[in-house]
Amino acid sequence: MIVEAIPASNVGIDDHVDDELATYLNPENPRNFFLFAGAGSGKTRSLVKALGHIRRNHGRYLAFRGQRVGVITYTNAACDEIKRRSDFSSLFYVSTIHSFAWELIQGFSSDIREWLRIDLAADIARLNLEESKGRAGTKASITRQSQIVSKTKRLSRLDEISSFVYSPTGENSEPNSLNHSEVISICAAFLTAKPLMQWILIGRFPFLLIDESQDTNKYLIDAFFATAAAHEDRFGLGLIGDVMQRIYADGKEKIEKSLPVSWKTPEKKLNHRCPKRVVELINQIRSVADKHAQVPRSDAIEGHVRLYIRSVGAENRQAVEDAIRTDMAIITSDEKWNVRNDCKILTLEHHMAARRLGFDAVLQPLLAVESWRTGLLDGSLPATRFFSQIVLPLVEFGQKDDKFAVARIVREKSPLVSRDALKEAADPTFLLRKANDAVKNLLKLWDDDEPTCGKVLDCIAESNLFEIPDVLKPVVALRLSKTVSKPADDDADPVSEKVTALQGFLEAPFGQISLYNQYVSGLASFDTHQGVKGLEFERVMVIIDDSEARGFMFGYNKLFGIEGASPTDIKNVKEGKETGVDRTRRLLYVTCSRAEKSLSVVLYTENPQAAKNQALAQGWFKENEIDYS
Repeated sequence: MIVEAIPASNVGIDDHVDDELATYLNPENPRNFFLFAGAGSGKTRSLVKALGHIRRNHGRYLAFRGQRVGVITYTNAACDEIKRRSDFSSLFYVSTIHSFAWELIQGFSSDIREWLRIDLAADIARLNLEESKGRAGTKASITRQSQIVSKTKRLSRLDEISSFVYSPTGENSEPNSLNHSEVISICAAFLTAKPLMQWILIGRFPFLLIDESQDTNKYLIDAFFATAAAHEDRFGLGLIGDVMQRIYADGKEKIEKSLPVSWKTPEKKLNHRCPKRVVELINQIRSVADKHAQVPRSDAIEGHVRLYIRSVGAENRQAVEDAIRTDMAIITSDEKWNVRNDCKILTLEHHMAARRLGFDAVLQPLLAVESWRTGLLDGSLPATRFFSQIVLPLVEFGQKDDKFAVARIVREKSPLVSRDALKEAADPTFLLRKANDAVKNLLKLWDDDEPTCGKVLDCIAESNLFEIPDVLKPVVALRLSKTVSKPADDDADPVSEKVTALQGFLEAPFGQISLYNQYVSGLASFDTHQGVKGLEFERVMVIIDDSEARGFMFGYNKLFGIEGASPTDIKNVKEGKETGVDRTRRLLYVTCSRAEKSLSVVLYTENPQAAKNQALAQGWFKENEIDYS
């Protein structure tokens, strides 16, 4: 009788990493570190174990000194998970980056006021200079003048503000409120330029651990680097993440190459999530980018990977993708592939999902502004948030004739019935009637056809039902202006990139706002790399389509080797800059690494045969794993 040897379990091969992290977390001898943790490596588990070590061994010491451990992560859901797994201990301050930044600066109203005074004055000077060089009466001039008026008004009110407020999830439309980008910019500036702020940070948080550090705002990361360098003997900065999973444009590029030589760089090797075949694939995808590679668990299933290459001319993409799911059900002997809701369908680009889900008129114009992409895709962009979080709920409750809910929104959000307005009014009932009429006029827009976002905005601006976000005020001024400019003047003095994007967005049917809101909230049937990072699904379908890239930041044909590098790509490589291929590779890595059992990659291309040849040449897929037609 032959007894087969039972392979040794490798489940504990990363245990030494957690032990190593524990040695860095000594308040009397803190060490800075970057923990490389690839997809499915259990970085949250390591983070929670590190917190447990601190609480057991140094909790009393920190509590006696009135200190806590700062933990920054990317989403509120991740914050809640870490809090739960660390038993909601008061020793840990777990928050998103915006909340943490506000926690540091909120007591410094006079310094914030002076920062805003300088920033607003610089913006006004820039706009005045542009106006002096532009042409009077143009659309660009109207938007500039609106911005100058708005910023000048805010500047003149600064001395009236005794303290500033900020809500990470609110609209921040009050005169004394800061917006999201200002909170980050102010915190980074204070940490960099004010030594006292560094002392406050390390005095309150002798350890700061940052999850998903590759996507944390680069200016704030640099400020934390500066703090760690200046206080190496009393402050420990721990970054946790994977450079291959950087997906937001405001994250720090090549963060691992910015680490000082004194930093520790432990690495987790084991992938707990993916089957063996998927681990092999994602290692090959990233092998050109860096030398980090993972190993699957010894008890992992083999799993299934398939590449389906289809002609870009396929008219009914839904039918094509349904047929592929049927084929996957046969290959994997998993009937759940036939149930759409039991599969996670991922697109690499947001406008691909927007087109399939029906809100591309909202998303497409705004994606053109690079600095807006992060806010647009996480739902925090003021221009879209105004519609999705204030106007949309009011309209939905109004159409249901829920008068109580409508009244609550108006009472909380409308300047017409604010506490100050009612206090100063000679006849408060007049303001209540005015607010009621404003709501009725807004809802009348739906009596005929679906109104555009622009028509909804016009109605609200004319009635003053809600405070218009600063970013939309120039476009409102342009839409309500009676001035008729000459086309030649507008060509010579064009509106800004942001105004152009907003004009396009406002042409979108308002009904698309609800679809957009579902998407950024993670409730839609399609998702993307941003929406699923950190999540996992048994059955994953990744859809790749260069014909839908529309000139944006990615290039799938280049990644697969079907198309050569452009002169710009070559120039960027020589200068050490990121290319579209780099971005595309990262997105493909993130999406493919979500799969727990089986993965199908659907590639639409003009040259299926070339795509197959290149897929084989790169070694990503085997001959029997490729289906093309």
